[in-house]
Amino acid sequence: MNRIINIIKKMQLLAGNSGHRIEEVIYSANSSKTSKTILWVSVVTFFFLALLFLNILTPLISDDFAYLYIYGEEGRISSLSDIVTSQINHYYMWGGRSVVHFIAQVLLLLPSYVADLLNAAVYMAYIWLIYLHVKGRGKNSLNLFILVNLAVWFLQPVLSDTVLWITGSANYLWGTLLVLLFLLPYRLYNGGKTTTVMSIILSPTLFIGGIVAGWTNENTAAAALVVGVLFLFYYKYKEWKLPLWAFSGLAAFFIGYLIMILAPGNFERAGESSLNLMTIAFRIFNCTLMIFRYCGPCVLVAAAGYIFFRHYGEKDVKEEGYSLSAIYAIAFLTAVYVMMLSPSFPRRALFGAVSYIIIGAGILIYNTGAKSRLVKNIRSAIIMVGLLCFFSTIYVAYKEISIYRNIIDEREALIKEAKDTGKTSCEFERFDGGTYIHGEDPFSGELMSRHYGITIELK
Repeated sequence: MNRIINIIKKMQLLAGNSGHRIEEVIYSANSSKTSKTILWVSVVTFFFLALLFLNILTPLISDDFAYLYIYGEEGRISSLSDIVTSQINHYYMWGGRSVVHFIAQVLLLLPSYVADLLNAAVYMAYIWLIYLHVKGRGKNSLNLFILVNLAVWFLQPVLSDTVLWITGSANYLWGTLLVLLFLLPYRLYNGGKTTTVMSIILSPTLFIGGIVAGWTNENTAAAALVVGVLFLFYYKYKEWKLPLWAFSGLAAFFIGYLIMILAPGNFERAGESSLNLMTIAFRIFNCTLMIFRYCGPCVLVAAAGYIFFRHYGEKDVKEEGYSLSAIYAIAFLTAVYVMMLSPSFPRRALFGAVSYIIIGAGILIYNTGAKSRLVKNIRSAIIMVGLLCFFSTIYVAYKEISIYRNIIDEREALIKEAKDTGKTSCEFERFDGGTYIHGEDPFSGELMSRHYGITIELK
């Protein structure tokens, strides 16, 4: 490890004074409260508008066409009561993610511009929650907020499936937001005495919120249960009083989780499938492979954070930093390996897991190098290069999504022409998707046929 640090120091010398100039540019805004506020608002607005732009550009695709309708029926959703009916059907026929699929159908019911605004706002709220989990009760840091934005953008494996695709964003982005929001009081608790009024507010709020958050996503919620329990052990280790709301919240979360996984629809889909030793061994191997294939950069960032924290971490928070980071690292592993109970492991299911490891690594990085010019220069350089790369990838995303949007426009013109001439079917090339746009699934043709009122075949 010392050899690695020496190499990094040599890189700093090669950089000369350029790193120092970058540092001065980034930290210059800290001179006054007004400039801080302006910079914060500018950064938040920039990232919000970037995501809003991509949300507006992204058309409906795949499952979106299914959730436009009452599940298991032919009628199109037109009210909240229709969505309730749809989710009751969904619970008994398909699966227990009622909360997130309710959100998906609400988004699809709303005017598209409202849904796009909400989705972009929730993305920023998700970023803010990761930021809060990282810093805890520490000082605000614009650099940290920017790093969190860049980490999510570059380390999440499939943003197309989890952030921009409406059905996918409801399942993963919105679901993870609810889980992180539920866990936030556990992260912020510092052993202080909880007043009677605060206890009265927190206990029922976390009980209701726990049921909702536990009823969101199987692997992310399972890991959240582990996080909650580990925080209780952490409080015990610190000799803090164990608050009542922490127990009631976890109990409610577990209730919500049971409601989700015990849905009759889950057993309907499972059919005759069963677990045996060979199946479990294969799935464990597959889970490990998913980490190496899609989470490698996350693991490297976490490893780098650990190395720098070990050498440059603030001495008064080292024990706390290791402990808190370990809680989220265990959550990452839990969210990955609990998928061995599932017959499939799509990349989008890593969204919650990667969120946990970003927090774990972030805790180490946030508490590293307050007085080290080396660490400050490296952090500043990463921010500057990262922002340049972010600009570039936004353009790539725009080009990629535009390709599919143009395909949809061409298809709709051909569908209208086919209907006008009395044809009963249309045949199109299946769109396989890309880095920033979800692809068309095997059943997309059937779903689009109902929506457009003509048989659509995708070859």
